[in-house]
Amino acid sequence: MRNKLLYNKLTGLYGDVLIANEGGEEEDYRICCPFCGDTRHRLYIGCKWGVFDPITSRSNEHLIYCFNEKCLNPDSGDIATVDERLERRRDFLWHVYRGLNNSVNLLPAAKKTILATEPLSWPGKVIRLDKLAAKKPNHPAVTYMQGRGFDPKQLGEEYGFVFCDKVTDQTYAPALGTILMPIYRNDVLYSWISRRIGDGFEGTARKVKKYYNCPGRPLQSVGYNLDTVLQYSTIVIVEGILDAVKTGPFATCLFTKSLNLGLKKKIVQTMQRQHGDCAVVVVMLDPYQDEKERCRGSKHHIEVVSDAFTGYIPNVLRVYLPSGCDPGSMTAAEIMQQMQKAARKARIRLNFTL
Repeated sequence: MRNKLLYNKLTGLYGDVLIANEGGEEEDYRICCPFCGDTRHRLYIGCKWGVFDPITSRSNEHLIYCFNEKCLNPDSGDIATVDERLERRRDFLWHVYRGLNNSVNLLPAAKKTILATEPLSWPGKVIRLDKLAAKKPNHPAVTYMQGRGFDPKQLGEEYGFVFCDKVTDQTYAPALGTILMPIYRNDVLYSWISRRIGDGFEGTARKVKKYYNCPGRPLQSVGYNLDTVLQYSTIVIVEGILDAVKTGPFATCLFTKSLNLGLKKKIVQTMQRQHGDCAVVVVMLDPYQDEKERCRGSKHHIEVVSDAFTGYIPNVLRVYLPSGCDPGSMTAAEIMQQMQKAARKARIRLNFTL
């Protein structure tokens, strides 16, 4: 976040504030426009808005745009003259920045993430889970996945999950003795996530992480299994890889509770081009909301992600699973039942056939 002062003031005045292009040169803060009754966060406020520029001796007052009714726009709007729009912008600027020093120093823009293009290798000696299950049916990696309701044969054959028996480079030491879940991009191994066997890593073992991502390979802009997922007219967005596997071949994951703009663009463009009016995006993230976020009145992350697709995809469906549940802890039949129930209520037709 490049202008925390502005973000915090907007949050205090208007509640929920969304961030577009976070960390980038054109970072924007989105609020519901107070002038036109907007409810879709369509008032965009640039991170440099109101920040005094000593070179031009101006405060970047033009960096504000309402995509709903053009209430504060510098070029056109719902009121007659340029002077009137300018006065409204200045009044709003004073309202937001009053009592603050708007000569704030912006944090520098984050460097643009460039996806690694070279094919990736496994960190050492690995064996596919289906072959491990056939050779050692009582191996901890096999029994652990079975205990969570997964079929090691399917995980190995269909999804390429492997067990790391030895690492050849100490850079990847945390991957030793873990289950590696591959992420492919254009049918080439792009990255992997390692999952430690077991779940008892709290308390005295806080330094032990359940997951370890391959260093140097950002994931949020790539998604999971997109080459296959985007062939379906109905796709499901979940949080983690195991959630996606349990849901089905039409499910991708965000690796987090927020949506990367690059990933959104790829999904929207492909769905519009290939599926048109039949396109459906189902958002089924883990339902738990952080207590601090809830107390602040922040929008639920499922609502935030689904709103990002509204207006771009004809049908967007929110699925709130029962409290304490996530797709990875449910059966495929239970997941499908929850999605169909939400779809009937919203009168949206789901199509999971190719």
